[in-house]
Amino acid sequence: FNLPLPSFGYGEMSTEPRHHIQLTEQAAENSLALWQDWLRIQPAKLSAQDRRILGDYSAVLELITGAQQQNRRVESGLMRRHYELFPKVADVLPCWAVTSLSARGRLPLEAATFDLLVIDEASQCDIASALPLLYRSKRAVIIGDPQQLRHISALRPDKDQQLLAGHGLEDNFLSWSYSAHSLFDLASSVCNSEDIVALRDHHRSHAGIIGFSNENFYEGKLRIATDYKRLRINSRDEPAIHWLNLKGHTSRPPTGGAVNEEEAQIVVKELRRLLQQGYGGSIGVVSPFRAQANRIRAILAQDEDLTQRLLANDCLIDTVHRFQGDERDLMIFSPAVAQGITTNALRFLGGNGNLFNVAITRARSTLIVVGDKAAAASSGVDYLERFVNYVDDLAQVTGPLELSPKLELGAEYPIVSRPERVSDWERYFYKALYRAGHRPIPQYAVDQYDLDFALTVGANHMLDIEVDGERYHRDWDGELCRRDQIRNQRLMELGWDVMRFWVYEIRDDLERCLDRVNDWTAKHNAP
Repeated sequence: FNLPLPSFGYGEMSTEPRHHIQLTEQAAENSLALWQDWLRIQPAKLSAQDRRILGDYSAVLELITGAQQQNRRVESGLMRRHYELFPKVADVLPCWAVTSLSARGRLPLEAATFDLLVIDEASQCDIASALPLLYRSKRAVIIGDPQQLRHISALRPDKDQQLLAGHGLEDNFLSWSYSAHSLFDLASSVCNSEDIVALRDHHRSHAGIIGFSNENFYEGKLRIATDYKRLRINSRDEPAIHWLNLKGHTSRPPTGGAVNEEEAQIVVKELRRLLQQGYGGSIGVVSPFRAQANRIRAILAQDEDLTQRLLANDCLIDTVHRFQGDERDLMIFSPAVAQGITTNALRFLGGNGNLFNVAITRARSTLIVVGDKAAAASSGVDYLERFVNYVDDLAQVTGPLELSPKLELGAEYPIVSRPERVSDWERYFYKALYRAGHRPIPQYAVDQYDLDFALTVGANHMLDIEVDGERYHRDWDGELCRRDQIRNQRLMELGWDVMRFWVYEIRDDLERCLDRVNDWTAKHNAP
């Protein structure tokens, strides 16, 4: 359920945005209640004939799938009955969910049976498997992420090209290549630009976790809209990503890939520590190498009590492919990059950036990396080297100061964790606020946001003051507006008021800007 967010005025305090948030939340609750009521009512509305049709169809479908599972021929009469019953069943059950490979035997192969086909995770779907589904549908919505995993093709690219050439398809149908393109690739190449919708609001992960992928895989286009209240954060004293650094040795097992014994042992030790400290969120362990994931599972299997406790935490230990479309509150990443790793293993990592992107974005609240940081930083795998620097920079960001009206930082703008983000006008406004008797806290962290200034009256009244520069003003567009709407809504949900100023307002009418802040403090200081 979605409603357009209102605009937020600059330098004005209004109850309208907060009222809009309340209305939006109420509308979402009403929509959910309506859907739940509809689900409860529907079975009672079935007629005796509807129930008989559903019973007959269920029996026919069970006989067909049973024969297919036993590799027996399905009787023609049974299939004919299936085709006869399906349109009647579809009137009662209008929405069907199947995998692309299970549609055979469950859905009649008839053109335009369904009004709309929705295919999710289309970047991992091959074209051939989707054709029978597309044939059954009048329209289609293809959903996928080109920066995530593709389907695994057993068809070599040279053989694929030979088949295309042999059937006269090499000139005009290269986009249909089985080995090189996914269904998402094909769909995005044939759609008009106005038919492509970018889903840019990210709601899953802590900003520290998604930040690397946003800059390195998504060109900074994602808008972080995560509700931190829903995150099950392991430790408030640690950054969202932290690295357990160790020196290990990586070897190549007979089955190929890479195994790092020391890394695997530390992963299991970390799992034990998390449970001993009472962590109650879901947990996952991921590695780019199957041999490494298998080794971690083998070590864990030696401790039956730990295994059972991890199962209670919905723990999954596997390769990246198993985690596509999945997520956990806390993820442990085991890269198995250390002294002894083979050139082929590094080449595999270097050529599969999408695999790394999936691996590090499965975590909602906490990502723990276990491995040799120096080896990763000099691995020659560009995204892995950049990731090491990103984690180091994240660790340098200090936590927020105590939010208190009595906090005394001095008349001059204080030292902050990210001085490169501070403009001269922020320093100027800080001094003016201080002279006016206010005690603003610069770069105060709330959720995923760093406030330009935080101001408080008592324990329950908090104000975010933002100074938007001239360059920001010139670049103002719908995208910046949407980002600020998300930010303002999240802060208001957390109990903050928001006041924004353009630089020219502070430059041309400083006294009026200060009066606005004075009016806010006076209002909340009033008995």
